[in-house]
Amino acid sequence: MAQSKSAAGHSLAASLQPLLRSRKAELSVGELMARIEGQDGPGPILFALTLPVLLPLPPGVSMLFALPLLMIAPQIAIGRRHLWMPSALSGRKVKRAELGKLLHRVLPPLKRVEAVVRPRLGFLAGGLGARMVGVAATLIAIVLVLPIPFANFAPAVALGLFSLGLSRRDGLFVLAGYAVMALAVLIVVLGVEGASLGIARLRTLI
Repeated sequence: MAQSKSAAGHSLAASLQPLLRSRKAELSVGELMARIEGQDGPGPILFALTLPVLLPLPPGVSMLFALPLLMIAPQIAIGRRHLWMPSALSGRKVKRAELGKLLHRVLPPLKRVEAVVRPRLGFLAGGLGARMVGVAATLIAIVLVLPIPFANFAPAVALGLFSLGLSRRDGLFVLAGYAVMALAVLIVVLGVEGASLGIARLRTLI
């Protein structure tokens, strides 16, 4: 029975609970990773590093918080077991109060979603499948660090679905992550095209 539970992974919501128990005014990215790192693979860490991107921060600041994702995702792609972060990135601070507010909003729906998560289509969530998720997450991280307006939400949702799929060995959620990723690509393409048209129109008016 214990082996079955391990194969299914533990609750992602439970993995995030230690972040709410912190009494510090600020948490570094490295502390976020250390508090949730366990035996459930890279899923919980991927999810935790996505959370700062969802905070209501100025565009330049949110781009900086996406850099840790750009460092971690390729390590998932190559199958690295122990994820590493350079001190320049692991030392970046997140205000605990803002992170706590976000967690209080995220955890209730996350628990409801996890009620329907179960091990299935395991080839998509482990081994080569997990490495492919790492490749997809790397592409998403590249998008998140680019100065593209309103391009954060859909990629972050895709990362959340990937995180659930990896941590609970649910390939269906991994597939959902790929679907949302495709939607995110469409949004980015339309955003870039719209910005190009707007700039061209301004030039004609000037």
